[in-house]
Amino acid sequence: MGEPFRSTQKAGAAQALWFQGADGDGDGRITHAEFQADATRVFAHLDRGRDGEIDPEDIAWYENILVPEIRVRGGGRGGSGGRPDTGPGKRRNAASRRTSTADATLRIGAGRFGLFDLPEPVTSADLNFNRGVDRAEFAKAAADRFAALDRNGDGAIRRREVPRAGGDTWRNGDDQLGTAPLTPAR
Repeated sequence: MGEPFRSTQKAGAAQALWFQGADGDGDGRITHAEFQADATRVFAHLDRGRDGEIDPEDIAWYENILVPEIRVRGGGRGGSGGRPDTGPGKRRNAASRRTSTADATLRIGAGRFGLFDLPEPVTSADLNFNRGVDRAEFAKAAADRFAALDRNGDGAIRRREVPRAGGDTWRNGDDQLGTAPLTPAR
């Protein structure tokens, strides 16, 4: 839902922190109710004016203070303005021309770090495009994201269902939410 989890520990440590926090009863599963409760907690943190909406001022604080690393700079992807293998005098081979939704270097904003390929996960919940996100819009986004992560449709998210943050996303080559196949546990 856009909450930052940073960790200098081994790969996946930040993602494990999120899972542990969202799994309210500690049973190794995140139910829809637990996911919504976690989203409600995040919403309350981001709604700094306590007015029931994450408004443009709240979003500016989120993007510039809380998670400045998601900002897109230079008009290009990944903050550098371009791909490193396409500079002057450099030729790309066939392998470098292929792209994948799992390639984090091709993502922009928060899509480089999150479970979903969303450049800005908070504003992406703005369904009526009024530049703010109210509780109902945030809850709807949470429901959609829960459905996408509950890959086997059993009403709970287990660790093995969660894609690698910044790597695999719910898409996995398919633009339909909740249709990605389970991947083997690592």
